[in-house]
Amino acid sequence: MNFANITPILADTMTLAEKSISSAKVILTGFVVVFVVLFLLIFIINIYGFIIQKATQSGKKKKEKISEPEKKAPVVTKAANVPAAPAPSVQDGISDEVVAVISAAVASVSDSSSKTRIKSIKKSDGSRSAWANAGILDNTRPF
Repeated sequence: MNFANITPILADTMTLAEKSISSAKVILTGFVVVFVVLFLLIFIINIYGFIIQKATQSGKKKKEKISEPEKKAPVVTKAANVPAAPAPSVQDGISDEVVAVISAAVASVSDSSSKTRIKSIKKSDGSRSAWANAGILDNTRPF
């Protein structure tokens, strides 16, 4: 039996209504498959997020349990033995608030083990070198 000859005969004998019903079945099947797979992926991603959330929460709880004994034992330091750092020399016209902000910025950037010290704070004269101006122009030039 030759199937190549049957297919054109079936297609020719189908009415327009039968062709459209057949096409609708194919399209509907495609939509159903796509949406089922989509909902399956959403379900898998939600389960994965739930697992990760529980893992991070349990990690935080473990860290809190570990740090609780450290919180109970007070840390005693002798401030009398620590020499006071000399105050930085500040140019006239710079307020105490600006000095405090600069000191806080330096303290936040440096790690606690280093012995960072501010020696002086003075206003800039506002002029830049030729190299600085060239760098600014090069980096801010429009495309």
